Amino acid sequence: MAGLWRRDRKTSEGKYPIVLRRDGTPLESRYFVIALKDPAAAEAFRAYAKRAEELGMDPRYVADMRWLADEAAREAAKTDTTVKPADPDAPPHRKDDPAILAWARSIDCPGS
Repeated sequence: MAGLWRRDRKTSEGKYPIVLRRDGTPLESRYFVIALKDPAAAEAFRAYAKRAEELGMDPRYVADMRWLADEAAREAAKTDTTVKPADPDAPPHRKDDPAILAWARSIDCPGS
């Protein structure tokens, strides 16, 4: 499979069908999850920080996004052989949990 999972009929709930808030409620707006080990994460966060700054967002938030970009670069550069490197466009490799997919569908599967 290539592309966004949400655009494939077989995985229309997305690769990450449920994102939970700290109180346990699911995020119901559309979202896109980027893992820090994703090889594109650091540059994505830097671009986000730049745009956030242009939009006049809080300077501390902008600085924290740049810090996150640096952290992502360090994560992506790790050579820990006990952890599989990030492969964001890899095909499905885990067994789906029908209960999770049903939950995602019940909230209009907002994931990407």
